[in-house]
Amino acid sequence: MKRLIFFAMPVVLFACGNNTEQRKDGFSQAPTTKEDSLYEEVMKGHDIGMAAMGKIKGYQSQSQHALDSISKLPNQKLQEAYKQNVLAVQQALNNADSSMNEWMEKFSPDSFANDKSKRVEYLESEKNKVNDVRQMILGSLKKADSLFKK
Repeated sequence: MKRLIFFAMPVVLFACGNNTEQRKDGFSQAPTTKEDSLYEEVMKGHDIGMAAMGKIKGYQSQSQHALDSISKLPNQKLQEAYKQNVLAVQQALNNADSSMNEWMEKFSPDSFANDKSKRVEYLESEKNKVNDVRQMILGSLKKADSLFKK
């Protein structure tokens, strides 16, 4: 019996130690299926959007402050033009914020887990949705950046 264990141990160690692509953190580093790739793309869109949400909130606050201060501007025409710009930016920021929240509430990462083809369809649809939301967020930030130049 001792001889069998002694003989089997190097074989097991050799077999386990010879794999150069072992997982180190419990999941694969690169997507291996279309489903994995789509899910990763959806999550990248989500992460980009969420990374900008702090800036969105800051600009929402700044736009409200600007609206509250508009009456202090000297020229009535200037007041109205500036007010319309601020309102447009504020609306874009609010739409981006609510769209992100709405998408997150509706997104279900486990949808169609048992049906690969439906899951791929679902993830393609969600990728398009989150990319639209991401573009809305980035567009509203671009407008706010140009209005509130620092």
